[in-house]
Amino acid sequence: MNHTRRIWRIYLPLLLPAILLFLAVLCFALFSSQVLSTGFIVIVIALAVGAVIVAHLFARRLAISLMQIRASVERIAQIDDSERAKATSDDSVASLAVAVNDVARQLQERSAELTQRRQEHDTIVSSMIEGVLVVDADEKLISINQAAARLLGLENANVIGRSLQETIRNSDLHRLVTRTLELGTPVEGDVILQGVEDRHLQVTGTMLRDATRGTVGALIVLNDVTRLRKLEQVRRDFVANVSHELKTPITSIKGYVETLLDGAFRNPEDTERFLTIVAKQANRLNAIIEDLLKLSRIEQGFERGEIVLEQTALKGLLAAAISACETQITAKSIRVSMSCPDDLVGRINPPLLEQAVVNLIDNATKYSPAGSIVGVVAAKNDNVISITVRDHGIGIASEHLPRLFERFYRVDKARSRSEGGTGLGLAIAKHIVLAHGGTISVSSRVGEGSAFTISLPLR
Repeated sequence: MNHTRRIWRIYLPLLLPAILLFLAVLCFALFSSQVLSTGFIVIVIALAVGAVIVAHLFARRLAISLMQIRASVERIAQIDDSERAKATSDDSVASLAVAVNDVARQLQERSAELTQRRQEHDTIVSSMIEGVLVVDADEKLISINQAAARLLGLENANVIGRSLQETIRNSDLHRLVTRTLELGTPVEGDVILQGVEDRHLQVTGTMLRDATRGTVGALIVLNDVTRLRKLEQVRRDFVANVSHELKTPITSIKGYVETLLDGAFRNPEDTERFLTIVAKQANRLNAIIEDLLKLSRIEQGFERGEIVLEQTALKGLLAAAISACETQITAKSIRVSMSCPDDLVGRINPPLLEQAVVNLIDNATKYSPAGSIVGVVAAKNDNVISITVRDHGIGIASEHLPRLFERFYRVDKARSRSEGGTGLGLAIAKHIVLAHGGTISVSSRVGEGSAFTISLPLR
């Protein structure tokens, strides 16, 4: 019904001039004051009727052609790539159809180009490590990529169109977005997302403008710098700790030397006692420096690929590590039990791995009561070789476990120093294991002892 109505809307205006011409000729023939022959009148009427019939056929054909072109244009406007206008024998209509088809082809090309660009844009944004979100001038979310949704704990499909304040519960981020929209210049800031583990984000906001320089919204880029902040904190802690560790023996040495210079050397007993303390602190200072150099050599060797690994039986290596700790073991009457298959072989660097095991046994011996047992167990599980050193000492509280392998980190600073440790033994063991492509872990409960486990890949 609608199609027929549209045809008549085009058809009637085209046919109307022919009908009017026919009526004019008919009136002229009937009401002319001149006497006309019947034959002439018949001829005039026949010609007028013929003109109307011809006009009718032409108008109907033209109306149908134009209607088809109109329908084609409407479908083209709906991005129907397969639709094309059909040309007719009429030159003007054929030219119009060709023009419409040219427009359709150009629209299709531009549509394909825009689609390709949009897909490329979506691919780039979705694959970015940085989080990207876009808000309009009213701070409603227009777009958000997967990285941003993951960082903020959001679902992409559920937040589009919602306000930023409703979606993200972080006042620092809200203020930064508001400043970006108000100032119109790039704004940078740090945002901390509270959670089980705090995440540090470096946020950059940039104004979005249209062609007339009007404000459209803001583009917000989120960089997760949590690991960087942790490394910075570790570096600051290391500088503070190493300064303190070095300052303690140096202060002691300086104090006793000044005391001797002030006249205490005249008393032989005081002189011997002071020099004994100076020697002890000098040895401690030397041990710290040696461990720092050892740690540096391990790191540099690993980075340069200079650590050579070879197939080695582990049982002899563990026995050698236990022998290296014999003095401490005997002094506290501690018994060390070892369990290792004779045929257990790993691809290792023997001197380095022995040093790691020595550090673990030494650590277990220091914090175990006299007469207790320290167990050293090596085994193969699937494609992993595990070496576990277990003690039954004082144990370690859970809050200390994540930082236990940091340089100079001490659970009990006073007791650690009195035991003669440098605070670098576990850090050295960790880096040796990392150089072997393995991992080191600890499990402990206060009052029940601790278990340190080295896991090395079999191949």
